[in-house]
Amino acid sequence: MNFQIIKNKKIPININNVIFLTQSDWDDYGYKTTFFLSFIDKSGKNHSIGNIKIAYKGQNSGYTSSKLSNNFFKKLPDNFFSLGQDIDFYRNLWSLDRNVGLFVLEGLNDIAYNISLFEKFSSENVLNTSLMRTIRDITLKEQFSRVFANKSPLTEYNFYFVRKSQQNVGKIILSFLVDPEKKPATNIHAIIGRNGVGKTTILNGMINSFITKDKSDNGDFCCSSPYQISDKDEKYQKISNDYFSYLIAVSFSIFDPFLSESKPDENYYYIGLKDGANKLKDIDKYFQNDFIDSFEVCYSFEEKKERWITAIKNLESDDNFAAMNLCALIDEPWNEDKIISTIKNMSSGHASILLIITQLVAKVEEKTLVLLDEPESHLHPPLLSAFIRALSNLLDNRNGVAIIATHSPIVLQEVPSSCVWKIERTGKATNAFRPAIETFGENVGILTREVFGLEVTNSGFHRLIASSVNKGESYDSIMQSYNNQLGSEGKILLKTLIRLRESKG
Repeated sequence: MNFQIIKNKKIPININNVIFLTQSDWDDYGYKTTFFLSFIDKSGKNHSIGNIKIAYKGQNSGYTSSKLSNNFFKKLPDNFFSLGQDIDFYRNLWSLDRNVGLFVLEGLNDIAYNISLFEKFSSENVLNTSLMRTIRDITLKEQFSRVFANKSPLTEYNFYFVRKSQQNVGKIILSFLVDPEKKPATNIHAIIGRNGVGKTTILNGMINSFITKDKSDNGDFCCSSPYQISDKDEKYQKISNDYFSYLIAVSFSIFDPFLSESKPDENYYYIGLKDGANKLKDIDKYFQNDFIDSFEVCYSFEEKKERWITAIKNLESDDNFAAMNLCALIDEPWNEDKIISTIKNMSSGHASILLIITQLVAKVEEKTLVLLDEPESHLHPPLLSAFIRALSNLLDNRNGVAIIATHSPIVLQEVPSSCVWKIERTGKATNAFRPAIETFGENVGILTREVFGLEVTNSGFHRLIASSVNKGESYDSIMQSYNNQLGSEGKILLKTLIRLRESKG
């Protein structure tokens, strides 16, 4: 068994028991270290393992392969080192015959398998700029290494967001539990409430907690149970700085309040319409440049390509989205003009959702927290529902969590009530509680009435019908006044309000 470097994806036929490293042209700030590893076993079966990056001590730029004297070898020289680019690489490799897996890890001087090599090459610029461009130390040491110990990756979350009482806002405690074994999925959580109750303030407090690391008046993520904490008590324990690898804030609005990436934290990403100076981006350039950059990442890395295709297929439950045949873009030779033309021909809603899901696939890695502010503002219901499913699938794949601030019953249909917090505010006092009914799969009308309650009954047709009932009119007279043009929801509401009026005498 040996390794062979090839420069195109066409693997030689009639060959077996060989590990192929297909060189990629992907450029990491001048470094070209990426390969796709596949193994042809003794029977001739091709096992696709995934992307790996290989470098050597002192590498300043260029192709790693240019420093190898031979494209055939059994082991890399001692001044070379490598790293698989996500946990799926190691899962796939470890699923092979154990001798094959060990041959690869030892032969390519893998720094996740041999931590002493990671320490040895830790000061190399190529390691931090290229090999670990999207991988944190904690991912390498804990997530990847668990595969070699035949343990499942860490997937359960149990954390809180705690904000003490301040001059203008009240104390609030929100718990978040993600159990990977539960159905329906618990990796998406929702925060609901009327405008002005402070949903977005809570999300910004979460961002601030992630970026500043220290305890903050705006709120903190913590891991110890905080329910007995007084406003003067400082004993609660913040989550460790590596509890989440990355935080991604997503906004669909030109009025979004999120921090752009001008904030000094390399593990915080912002997806939205503002640039680093908090000014609005040029819309055409935003849809073109931001999409092209992210799509190129998905196009160039096999695992991200597969996750992108899966996300698009989820979105194709929307008929208009399905008709675009977007998956063809990633299976064809790179054609930037065609890609941009496709985006320009889409509606703003479809273009927005394509851009956002593509950026998420490109950026979401192990243990990422995603915050979204009112995704319903630019998406019609079928596409919104499809987006929530695509997001949940992506987070499940990457062991991530999302928290969504929303007004939409469509979002709640996709989330169990154990993952929903309803926020109410009276003056300074802020209260949070779970919905009284199960939300997952519930009727939109029932969710609107039971969960959003007061917000709805004080507006729209609810207000008109209540006004008629308060005048003392009978059921028949009210129906007649509306020319019998009340739907079933309106009729139920009318009968209920009349009974309530009569019970009060």
